[in-house]
Amino acid sequence: MYTYLFKTTGVHCIVDGQFGSTGKGALAAYLADHALKKDMAKYFSGAIYSGGPNSGHTSFSNVSNYYVVLKQLPTFAVSLHLQGHTIPVYLSAGAVIDPKILREEANRYPKLPIFVHPNATVVTEYDKESEMLGSIAEVAGTRSGTGAALARKVKRDPDAIAGNALGNIAPNVIIQNHRIKPDRNAYFMEVAQGFSLGINSQFYPKVTSRECTVMQGLADARIPPKMLAHTYMAIRTYPIRVGNIEGHSSGNWYPDQNETTWEELGVKAEFTTVTKRIRRVATFSLDQFYEACRANEPDTVFVSHMDYLSDEAQLNLSDTLRTARANMGQDFQFLFGYGPKVENIWPSLQPKQSEIFARG
Repeated sequence: MYTYLFKTTGVHCIVDGQFGSTGKGALAAYLADHALKKDMAKYFSGAIYSGGPNSGHTSFSNVSNYYVVLKQLPTFAVSLHLQGHTIPVYLSAGAVIDPKILREEANRYPKLPIFVHPNATVVTEYDKESEMLGSIAEVAGTRSGTGAALARKVKRDPDAIAGNALGNIAPNVIIQNHRIKPDRNAYFMEVAQGFSLGINSQFYPKVTSRECTVMQGLADARIPPKMLAHTYMAIRTYPIRVGNIEGHSSGNWYPDQNETTWEELGVKAEFTTVTKRIRRVATFSLDQFYEACRANEPDTVFVSHMDYLSDEAQLNLSDTLRTARANMGQDFQFLFGYGPKVENIWPSLQPKQSEIFARG
């Protein structure tokens, strides 16, 4: 059952469909657990990540009974590793490396092999300091140095890339040009940050330093589009943006949504993984959903934070999304998230509320 989630070859990619923090880490952990239970993990030969210190994926480990927060390593590989199944990690040429953070995560999982592409970008303390002033500071982003480091790479600074500047991080971290063959094996890829934060979106300049789509992830790893096997797109019931800072706004919303507060929603305030600022929150945008679906063409849409909605609101949102799917002529399946753990994710609206969802 649910083996439609995987194929035995090709790249399986998680992408965000909003402004980030949509539960990609929880989804990756669910898929890792599911792959093991359905005997599909054996087909995966590696996990690819092009993220950086300006984003983080959070999941809950049932093995260790604690939250796992990762900024440099893909959740899928770490989740498998914690359950005794180890596959290599490949940080692609599009990855951005903070040496201190990568060292900490590599030392946390010393038996997990980590291969860093020599063209991956390396963040310095100077990069972090430079983002405290000027136009990048005004974006009210994470100020992790990611944008400044990428700018150095674009300017052809020799010391901007891992092959020249990373040095000896940990025994399990190897700088090596990847030899990924998705035509023969399956690989898992996680695209960091949020779709609408892409540098080419209408929210410029309140955006990140590159695009946040499936195609960008494939391009960063130099994998041809025909090797894409399955796309999982994560969204949430109430989209968020990173909090404002020092009088600078993190950006606007879509025309069909309105900013609200955690108090109005009646749920506990959320804080961003990287900056620890209170997240801004807004109502759901159907315009955003259409745009993200058309750009990424998902095979599976994961709707997280369903527990923030009343029973009736859950049904209404489900109906709305299914209608949108029909209008676009797409054929994606749904997963629904009701909490941070693997067992909180369902392939349908929660069965225990079936009397309310009889229409669906």
